[in-house]
Amino acid sequence: MATIDPPQQTPEALAERALKALSEENPREARKLLLEAVEAAPDRPDLLNALGVVHLQLGEPELGKPLIEQAIAVLFAEVAAHPDRKVQADTMVEGFLLSLAAACEDLDLPGEAQAAYLRVLVATAGQPRARQGLAHLLFAWGDLDAGRRELSRYVEEDRDEDPYIDGARAFLDDVARFVKEDIHPREILNAHRGSYVDMFDHYAATQEKLGWVAEAARMRRAPDGRIVPIIPEGARPYAAVRVDLVNPNTSEIGQVGDQPMVVALADYQALARAQVLFAWRDRAFDLRVSTQAPWDQLPIQILFAGTGAIEDADALMGDWYMAGWDGAWGTKDGGRMHYISDPDVRRDGRAVVYHVDMGRSSVAAMEDLLRRLEGLHGSHRIEQVIFGRGYLRE
Repeated sequence: MATIDPPQQTPEALAERALKALSEENPREARKLLLEAVEAAPDRPDLLNALGVVHLQLGEPELGKPLIEQAIAVLFAEVAAHPDRKVQADTMVEGFLLSLAAACEDLDLPGEAQAAYLRVLVATAGQPRARQGLAHLLFAWGDLDAGRRELSRYVEEDRDEDPYIDGARAFLDDVARFVKEDIHPREILNAHRGSYVDMFDHYAATQEKLGWVAEAARMRRAPDGRIVPIIPEGARPYAAVRVDLVNPNTSEIGQVGDQPMVVALADYQALARAQVLFAWRDRAFDLRVSTQAPWDQLPIQILFAGTGAIEDADALMGDWYMAGWDGAWGTKDGGRMHYISDPDVRRDGRAVVYHVDMGRSSVAAMEDLLRRLEGLHGSHRIEQVIFGRGYLRE
């Protein structure tokens, strides 16, 4: 007897099931369904964009961005062939461009993100999502004046819901007060470090009563009998690791906090909501500190004037990290760095980014790093350094 294949679902049915999967917080299932839908209808811009957005939600912007760009191209091709669809297309492309801006931000392409926001604002003056997104992009890119102008327009245009407008107003007030009172950006690092260490000390004290050990190094015995750090496979030779807490009886590892800890500077609560780069003046290069500088996962971003500096910068970072791993900015009982990422090379070889778990080391570690970088600046001109989240200049 011949078998009858089950009827294939329509792209619309697959998209509906994908939407349901998203509502149930299952983006992987949504991706699977949307892949099937796009395969069945490869020229549907709405499906291409939806699949791209799901890739963004899954932390795959490198896959999402080309799909969103394809959706925009298909949409404009449809309008060229069918001018009567322009009104509907204009509504759709607005959302597509906002998705594209988000993808560009995730991929560290602030210039492309800015261009996407501006395309929306040219087509729809005062579009609130684009205006707000552009403002926060500019803040995170270090252009405080332009960021304040755009966010002030967002407030003045008053095209969003009241809680968002009120939040933007409070944010602008905090930025203005921070600048007027000339708060040194070092205080942002002090706040992040202080709050994280307070939390770490609390958990460490509790667990130590149960026999756990804080800041234990991952070590092994070398063939020659020496005890040496365990370096993760494929990592740099300096990438020794300390764990937050370990139970020596069971080898169970404990972590203090499950997400990078972003905190607000006292009296400037609104600033922790978004990334703003404040200038640390009187250094040899443009130095910025971000309002989001989690001490347990601190981005350290370095931009050079030219190429050819990455190897020397990596050696410098390795020496600095190992000094911190050994406790140079701690005490005899703790205060050591825990982890450093591999270098993430960007800007066509002119920039490099590291993520460092600073552990309970003091902010003096950052002062020492600056002195080392100023020495490197003599042989490889540094254009910008950022401590924390944000965007290097392009």
